[in-house]
Amino acid sequence: MRDHPLVQLTLARMREFYREPEAIFWVFGFPIVLAFALGIAFRNRGPGELRVAVVRQAGDSGLAAALGHAPGLTVAVLDSAAARLQLRTGRVALLVVPGAPIVYRYDSTRTESRLARLQVDDAVQRARGRADPVRVEDERVTEPG
Repeated sequence: MRDHPLVQLTLARMREFYREPEAIFWVFGFPIVLAFALGIAFRNRGPGELRVAVVRQAGDSGLAAALGHAPGLTVAVLDSAAARLQLRTGRVALLVVPGAPIVYRYDSTRTESRLARLQVDDAVQRARGRADPVRVEDERVTEPG
């Protein structure tokens, strides 16, 4: 069986292949490195915290405290100029100005800003006593891939 021409041809091709280190790298090394790098780049991450800025004003009636208890929000109380700068540079997703009415400033082209607006409004309404007419339950699932 060892003298069969097909076996000898296969052995010759394998020996020729293993004599070239760059071929071994491109066939075995590069795909492994690429799979590892892409796995790191596109790994599943949980939903991040949304950063929200509340403008510091006299008599804001605990708005920042109410937002601080909301899950998924990171609240920073800043003066007006600093809050506008944070919003303009994208460090916060939403700027909340206390008052009557409460004003939400955000960039509607940013997905996280729209999401922050919904979460902040929900937290504000719940803090002021809103009750939901329909009881719902979240069932979170994650699928690999």
